[in-house]
Amino acid sequence: MPATLLEWSVPAAILLCAFGLCAARSVGFYTLQWGSALGCLGIGYTVMLVQATELSPYKQVVEDAFILGGVILACRALQNRRRRQTPYYIDIAVLLASTIMVIVSVVLFASAKLETFFVQAFCALVIWRTALSFAMQVATTSDKVLSAAFIFIALVLTGQCVLYITAPTPLLAVGEWRTSVWGTLIQYTGLLGSIVLTLAVFIATSCDRIEKYRRQAHTDALTGLLNRQGLDSLLAVVSRRALSDAATPTALIMADIDNFKRINDVFGHPFGDIVLARFGALLRPVAASHICAARLGGEEFLLLLPAANLDSAAAIAEEIRAKFVAQRWDPHAPSSRFTASMGVTLVQAGEPFSNAMKRADDLLYEAKRRGRNCTVSSVAPRDTALEVHVL
Repeated sequence: MPATLLEWSVPAAILLCAFGLCAARSVGFYTLQWGSALGCLGIGYTVMLVQATELSPYKQVVEDAFILGGVILACRALQNRRRRQTPYYIDIAVLLASTIMVIVSVVLFASAKLETFFVQAFCALVIWRTALSFAMQVATTSDKVLSAAFIFIALVLTGQCVLYITAPTPLLAVGEWRTSVWGTLIQYTGLLGSIVLTLAVFIATSCDRIEKYRRQAHTDALTGLLNRQGLDSLLAVVSRRALSDAATPTALIMADIDNFKRINDVFGHPFGDIVLARFGALLRPVAASHICAARLGGEEFLLLLPAANLDSAAAIAEEIRAKFVAQRWDPHAPSSRFTASMGVTLVQAGEPFSNAMKRADDLLYEAKRRGRNCTVSSVAPRDTALEVHVL
């Protein structure tokens, strides 16, 4: 019996979703791999509607291979978000195992029910394997959306496999299966999964794009550290307890490259950018295990160290300062040595962060007045500043 227009609407809708995802790549969305997966799935559903009983079991092998192949490509697209892929030989082995079971079902048992069961079981197995491993590593809203979509599709396929096993079904020939309730169910399952996946991909990629713009707006392009806007945003979400708990104080380091205007005037602004980038690179390893490092503007930097006392923070500031002094600047300034000054303090319990920043800034300028290239630290304005000089 020829396929009706309504039946043809299923692969048409799947291919339309695939086209939409592929077309979204032209406007900067990374959706081509997802579109290819749905395209493969749509081809499989298209072949399913072709009437060619004389080509059995080759037709069934081709359609089921495209359907399972589309599922595998979608799973690889999900894995690509973690830069971790299943070895190709495993996917090839799954395809070969599915093909063998399809041939056995059609040739030996002449059962479209068995064919459908095995294909859906393999699809569910591949999706569960990928979804569960991915769900344990979700880190962003987009990851959660995609993980939920894959788990939903896996649950639907698993439920249908259980239904095929437990529910009584009439004895239908291979050619009659497509027009039965069971054949219609598998077609609309594919359509539902494609729509859910398409929506999830568009939501996830939109969230990724928003997060990318947010990071760009909050990151200093030259050093890769937070900029002032990024620092303000971070402080807005970090609890006051994390910054000003008397039991676990937070240290604050303000740093400034000495005579930076002279560096720009003598060696040029491009070289000045190199100096800034190198100094920022010295802060990044420290910031990786702490709250943050930020470039406040010009040649001034800030580093937050949670659960640090004044002595340990001063030691970290001294280490950064010494590493910066030791930098060599060949071939731009082979005989030059550049220095930085540091001001170190603690955020007091219940103290506004702006007050601690002002105190660290005052200590920084005290280091400038004492000859630069040194660290000055103090817990509070009333305390005597502790100075560490370079000999």
